[in-house]
Amino acid sequence: MGLKFSAVCAIALLLAACSQPEEPTPVYTAPEYDKFGTPSCPAGTELAKTEAGETVCNQAAS
Repeated sequence: MGLKFSAVCAIALLLAACSQPEEPTPVYTAPEYDKFGTPSCPAGTELAKTEAGETVCNQAAS
């Protein structure tokens, strides 16, 4: 029983090591708009556009 269990664990570890990790989904925040409709973002973020054309605040590149 111990040999079979060890073999199954080794195969499971091998499959887990070879699997492709999922690409992380970016987290956006909504910008704040002034009374003229101009978007602005809090410190540490910058305005960006998504693929769908939405204006969002994205984490600033370091």
